[in-house]
Amino acid sequence: MGGDFKDFYKVIGLEQSATQDEIKKKFRKLAQQHHPDVNKSPGSEARFKEISEAYDVLGDAKKRSEYDKLYGYWKNGGSFSGQPGNGGNSHSHFSQTDMPFDIDEIFNNLFGNEAGGSQGGSWFSNFSRNGRPGPSGFPNSFNQAPTPTHTVEITLEEAFHGCKRHFDLQSSNGNKSIKVNIPAGVKEGQKIRLGAKPGNGSSGIGELFLKVKIKPHRHFRIEERDLYLDLPLAPWEAALGATITVPTLGGQVKLTIPEGSQTGKKLVLKGRGLPGTPPGNQYVVLNIVLPQAKNEANREYYRQMQREMPFNPRSGLHH
Repeated sequence: MGGDFKDFYKVIGLEQSATQDEIKKKFRKLAQQHHPDVNKSPGSEARFKEISEAYDVLGDAKKRSEYDKLYGYWKNGGSFSGQPGNGGNSHSHFSQTDMPFDIDEIFNNLFGNEAGGSQGGSWFSNFSRNGRPGPSGFPNSFNQAPTPTHTVEITLEEAFHGCKRHFDLQSSNGNKSIKVNIPAGVKEGQKIRLGAKPGNGSSGIGELFLKVKIKPHRHFRIEERDLYLDLPLAPWEAALGATITVPTLGGQVKLTIPEGSQTGKKLVLKGRGLPGTPPGNQYVVLNIVLPQAKNEANREYYRQMQREMPFNPRSGLHH
């Protein structure tokens, strides 16, 4: 055994029999210990990258299943022997007939339909079979330059309904104009992959990501897929109850305000947040607004309320 194959179970200090939950808990613990923002000791950044690379594979049940095929072969004496390759990279050589599985299928399962912004770490260095170049273009132990990421700003309405964007990109075949479909329900910070890894397509654009940034909205606040709306109420609406028309991204809806509502009370409109599985909710946060006493008649209304409705809002502060 040996060569360039990476034992990710050893990296995070668990056995192959560990559950997904155990792997997740162990990664969180190690990440807290070695994150460069917390741990300033030499080597902490390299260690953090190493455990992140391991978790990218082992933390995903599908990727882990594919990795385990290679892991079992390696543990049972399979050879992944390294020798110098172009540019100083190490290439592992093996005969396809020696493998108890289809290596092409494994790479297709891990990288062929990779979505979103997650970049899997390499299992071992770039492969070649019988001296022929093997799959290429996948990340290699953080030694490759990171995939280019560009930010695209969209409105909250566009995040709700989905939208299209056009981009002019440089490619090996010259400038290309591409149209990107941004799906409904996209979240803040989500990444959308464009182009293809080298050898996986003919566009020549190469692989890059669009990182979604949702512009601030004048009415709504966003938390993941949930939306928050502050709803001003007149004192009598809160005291007596009311039916209020409130905006949602899917159109206006009627909302019943319970009698005796107070500022800060949250009412929920289920499924009215950003689309998804499941969709987010819209939370309506009540805010009672007092009308100004602009003249003597207004002030007399308040005096009458004071006389006829004795009320001390600070009674709970007294012992």
